[in-house]
Amino acid sequence: MAKMPVALQISGQCLVALERSLAVAWPEEGCALLLGRRQARILHLQAVWPCRNVWRPDWPETRQPQDSRSSRDEAGDLEAAHSRSDRFVVDPLELIAAQKYCRNQGVLLLGVAHSHPRGAPLPSAMDQRHAWSQSLVWISAIAGPDRQLTEADRGAWWVGRSGRLQPVCIDIVQTVQADFGKPHPGEQPYYKR
Repeated sequence: MAKMPVALQISGQCLVALERSLAVAWPEEGCALLLGRRQARILHLQAVWPCRNVWRPDWPETRQPQDSRSSRDEAGDLEAAHSRSDRFVVDPLELIAAQKYCRNQGVLLLGVAHSHPRGAPLPSAMDQRHAWSQSLVWISAIAGPDRQLTEADRGAWWVGRSGRLQPVCIDIVQTVQADFGKPHPGEQPYYKR
């Protein structure tokens, strides 16, 4: 079993592309898929797949059963009125297209990124509820389309098999080679599990 990643390497160029794609949706939450490689305990983000946020008020999230570990705050959060300014859903057709692309290019769909236009770059109760096991979650706190983000405005987490989110160090590097060839030994995209 692969150990939890401890760092995410991303080039400055890829970071700009990611944060611009998320900022375009402001004041709504933006979302994108994250493509790359994994080498041992390091994730290498090599490409961003911008997506549409297709969340709708009739989304079935409020009809999901609450488990005994749910807090009152989470229960209240699920019952409150929401909009795309505090909710996102990746367009399923874009997810399927990205999965096919990854399979054809021999890269991994590492996870999903989204923005928090009105909050901190920390996973919400809904983010934790819907996170994909064995994947990366990136959150950028984008307060406006023209605001320059700082290190404190972004965060990354790895979702373990248990569903628990663990922080991952973000390492911004000069260049990351986008070698979309055969997967390296031991790499497994989440959709092949």
